Amino acid sequence: MSDPQIKQALYVAVLNKIQGELSELEAREVLLTSNPTYITSKDHDHANHVEELKNIILAKNGLSDTIAKMRATYFSAPPKKDDKKNS
Repeated sequence: MSDPQIKQALYVAVLNKIQGELSELEAREVLLTSNPTYITSKDHDHANHVEELKNIILAKNGLSDTIAKMRATYFSAPPKKDDKKNS
């Protein structure tokens, strides 16, 4: 395997790991927001519920930004060079 292939494989692995973390956060958000009895229960601290949801949303945004930046930086096609022979 050449150095560029190794580097690309590492970036793919990191991107996959980040996407997995984002999927896990999305699942936690669905579970947290789809159980109205949990939200309104006297047995649960509502402040903790709100704090947990806030942390999920902030983390999701951070991971989404990171994924977008990684794709733009490491997975975009190199810019085409102008053909100066015809000039």
